[in-house]
Amino acid sequence: IEAKFFQSNAVVNYTDEQTPFTRIIEHKYFELPDVPSTVVSKEFPKTWSQGLEPYYPINNKVNQKRLSLYKHLADAEINVIFGGRLAEYKYYDMHQVIASALIKIMLVE
Repeated sequence: IEAKFFQSNAVVNYTDEQTPFTRIIEHKYFELPDVPSTVVSKEFPKTWSQGLEPYYPINNKVNQKRLSLYKHLADAEINVIFGGRLAEYKYYDMHQVIASALIKIMLVE
């Protein structure tokens, strides 16, 4: 791409249902940062079938209903804190995961 940079980070994830790819990687952040153009690659998911490793879930009505059912089961547990990407059904960067964990701990104390 004839641009100094394409995006503001090396890796940007896309978890919405409308975007056909799951991630854009801008390689310039890892290699040759001083060249005038950049290279990006897009990752496209393979349709899941039995025996394949599943990708991130799609945030749609069906999966939101599943989340609600799991949350109901999780709320019934005692002395257990469910957190992070899977428990909250959100894509988090590391600093967001840490902040969420700290908040959950403070709510328990």
